[in-house]
Amino acid sequence: MSRQESASPGEFASAQGASASPVDDAAIDGLERAWARRCEATGCAIGAADDTERRDLLVCLESAATADAVARVRGAFSSRSRSVPAPPPRPASTIAQRRKALEAAAVRWGACVASPAIVVEQLLLLRHLVTVAADGERLGRLVDRVMLVATKAATDELQTAAFTDALTGCANRRAFERDLERELARCARAELDLCLVALDLDGLKHINDSEGHAAGDRALLQLVESLRRALRSLDGVYRLGGDEFVVVLPDTSLDGARVVMGRVERLGSPAFTWGIASVMSTGIADTALLVSAADDDLYDRRRVNRGPRGRGRAGAPETRYAPDLPEVPVGERRPISDIGRTSTA
Repeated sequence: MSRQESASPGEFASAQGASASPVDDAAIDGLERAWARRCEATGCAIGAADDTERRDLLVCLESAATADAVARVRGAFSSRSRSVPAPPPRPASTIAQRRKALEAAAVRWGACVASPAIVVEQLLLLRHLVTVAADGERLGRLVDRVMLVATKAATDELQTAAFTDALTGCANRRAFERDLERELARCARAELDLCLVALDLDGLKHINDSEGHAAGDRALLQLVESLRRALRSLDGVYRLGGDEFVVVLPDTSLDGARVVMGRVERLGSPAFTWGIASVMSTGIADTALLVSAADDDLYDRRRVNRGPRGRGRAGAPETRYAPDLPEVPVGERRPISDIGRTSTA
């Protein structure tokens, strides 16, 4: 696209009413169209998903600029005439507040785009559009600030998505492996216990087959909501996949973990089976071995629950057998301060 195309009078509003309000809606419309055309012409990805955030960003960009910078850019883009009346001067305090609003809009737009590369590519095109006018560098510097803030927001959004289960919103397996290593090292340094609870939602396949996958998704969401209500802020809930979850309870004994699971059941969660492994009772501080120990306890409970007094279908709560994990003899148990040395901090 040529420079003449990017600065075409038809892309921006006329000068009439430019000073009637702090933000010239017609000028914003023109800038938005010009930005979109430039992105399309250069093959830069653009879609309707971020239309609202994109519009808000442009409104805040014009509001945050100084009056003379806005007047000159409007004058260059809205008409060939240089008789565009300048907006009234803006107090420094007002400008500071509007620039904070601009950064907030940049965060929202960057998070919506969720791609640092696309954020940079599109904002470079916007910067060229606003700097074609005399003194447009003032707006260009604002776009540079927007680029920094929006790129960070997009990066944060990507990182959140990488460590979050898309359906339930709880952490995923990748986050579990990262967090458990860290918690094991912390508890070892402080000589604290840590409990890991392996948890399966009962009858998920039956629910999916008989009531549909939407019903299965609702059951998973209800379980996660019950867990969140029962846990502390320092506890972690992780979905490993399918109907499998893990709960990490730092500084919690076996008895304390059983109390927590009983609380979850009383909160009306869908039926589930769980098993516990404790660092203190097993002497295990390896992630895979600790998960395996919790799974073994879960399978023991499941075998008992499927006995004569168990239920036939998921959904009806029943009294669950809670056998203790075998205690490691005192002479064979490693000190908690030594256990953390086997894990990667």
